Amino acid sequence: MITGIEHADELFRLRNGREQAVAELFGHYRGKLQRMIAFRLDRRVVGKVDVDDILQDAFLETVRRIQDYLDQPSVPFFVWLRQITQQILVDTHRRYLNAQMRDVHLEVTLDPGLAADTSASGLLAQLADSLTSPSQCAVREEAVAELRNALDNMAEIDREVLVLRHLEELSNHEVAQILGIDKFAASKRYLRALERLRHALPPPAENASDA
Repeated sequence: MITGIEHADELFRLRNGREQAVAELFGHYRGKLQRMIAFRLDRRVVGKVDVDDILQDAFLETVRRIQDYLDQPSVPFFVWLRQITQQILVDTHRRYLNAQMRDVHLEVTLDPGLAADTSASGLLAQLADSLTSPSQCAVREEAVAELRNALDNMAEIDREVLVLRHLEELSNHEVAQILGIDKFAASKRYLRALERLRHALPPPAENASDA
C-alpha cells in the first residue's frame, strides 16, 4: 500500500532524478506488473510476444510520458504505471488478434484456454484452497465447479476485485485506486464476493472417524 508520504517521496525522486528514478521505481514494481501481465496475456499471442516484451514497451512509454504524470500526479505512481502497462497489453492484443477487445480494466477471462502462466483455473484453485478446510479435500473438485459457477454469475467488477486481490496481490487501497472507487466500497465488494463464494462451496464432508 502506498501512503501519502511514500507518494510524495516518489514524486520528489522523479522530479529530481527523472530517468534514473523512473528506472528504479519501474524495477521496484516490476514483480507486480509481471503478475498482472501473466494473468491477462492471451495465450494465442504467446510465442509472438511475452511478458518481458510488454514490460519493455511499458517502460519506454513510461519514460516518454513521465512529464505528463508529473504535471498532474492524481494517483500514486504505481497505479499510473499499471495503467500504462495495461494499455500496452490491450494494444498488443488488438495488434496480434485483430479484434476490438474491451478495456482490460474490467476484462477477466474465466476460460483457462485464454490465459498464459496464471489462468482462471489458477484463481479457482487458489480460492478453493483458501476457502476450504483440510476436511473438505475430498470434495475439492466439486468446490472448484461451484466456485466457477459463482464467478460466472458474479458482477464483473466484483470478480475483478478478487483477481486484483488474489492474483495480482494488491492492497485494498491499490484496488480502489485502480478501479476508481472508494476504498471502503472496494473492501465491501471484496468481502461480499468472498462471502458469495463461501456460500457456493459444498458443505464439509462428515468426518469418517465420527461415523
